[in-house]
Amino acid sequence: MSQVGIVVGRRFGNAVKRNRSKRRFRELVRAIYSDLIPGYHLLVFPKRDALTLSFGELKELWTATLSKHRLLNARSI
Repeated sequence: MSQVGIVVGRRFGNAVKRNRSKRRFRELVRAIYSDLIPGYHLLVFPKRDALTLSFGELKELWTATLSKHRLLNARSI
């Protein structure tokens, strides 16, 4: 079982922006959690650009990044 933590510092923006970013990344983790390779602890540090992207674009980038680092099961690629 993998664990994912989302870290958003104060420099990211006001509380509304920080919370929105965390909610979006939690949803990304939920969408792909079953495909993550078990046994990893991941820390996510979102960039400010994450708020300007649509959820579909963000999900594509998230999937591509996890695939690049070989953190997804082969069946999901």
